[in-house]
Amino acid sequence: MSKLPKKLKKRLVKEAQDWDSLIGKETSEELHLLLERAEPFSAQRPVKQPVSLRVDPFDLSMAKRIARRKGIPFSQLMAMWLHERIEQEKIRV
Repeated sequence: MSKLPKKLKKRLVKEAQDWDSLIGKETSEELHLLLERAEPFSAQRPVKQPVSLRVDPFDLSMAKRIARRKGIPFSQLMAMWLHERIEQEKIRV
């Protein structure tokens, strides 16, 4: 199920098709020149808010082990888990 309204989705699909047809007409030299002049896209992310909570020591050590195995900081893993759970609950409500 798409979260975009149908009208907006149609417009975006048409815009993508238009861009694809324009890009197909460019030569590789022109594309390289355009890419060299292009500025990288950067999206502003909202500032994250620090939170403190009490966690069972066993749960904390297990979260740290899992995070180490995945190669990410445990606080990032906990934030990912929290975000995933919130998304699941939003769907259920």
